[in-house]
Amino acid sequence: MFWETRTLGNTSYIFAADSNGDGANGDLIYIPRDRSEMNFRTFTVTNGPTFTADQQAEAFEAYIAQDKYLSAHRGEYAQRGAVFLPLLQKMDLSLTQDVFKDIKGRKNAGQFRIDIQNFGNLLNSDWGVGQRVIRNNILTTPGADAAGRLQYQMQVLNNQLVRTTYESTLGNLDVYQFMLSFRYSFN
Repeated sequence: MFWETRTLGNTSYIFAADSNGDGANGDLIYIPRDRSEMNFRTFTVTNGPTFTADQQAEAFEAYIAQDKYLSAHRGEYAQRGAVFLPLLQKMDLSLTQDVFKDIKGRKNAGQFRIDIQNFGNLLNSDWGVGQRVIRNNILTTPGADAAGRLQYQMQVLNNQLVRTTYESTLGNLDVYQFMLSFRYSFN
């Protein structure tokens, strides 16, 4: 049996554009203490719904509440590389059975083997599945309002405001796989 526990990486919460006017995209976001520090602007998705500033503030408040990193760092700027993805825990299993037989006075050996990668996923489809950040740039199109304060809008996914931090990865390593083999040794 082989057990593996690891993180799939880390990321930073950033703006999807240049928020401070230095010409570089990817500026770290400020995590507001409460709704009074949020400054959203109403926008309409192309061929989609319109989201008011209040709807975005409510959605961002809910997003912060469900996110472990954001909720612990209210009133601060996000730190670069400080958001670590949830740990991935996987178990691989290998079973072997040796078979011996004397044929014409000679010892012959065979071995049956099954190797199961991500064995836990065979037992429960939720086990051994990685998680990734849906969007690390949850705030987009920063600009200034009439008072010169930073104003922005929330990221949209499938015509809805982003609601959760993580989604399951969908790769071959997220599902169980097995291989059956037989080895025969001649003597």
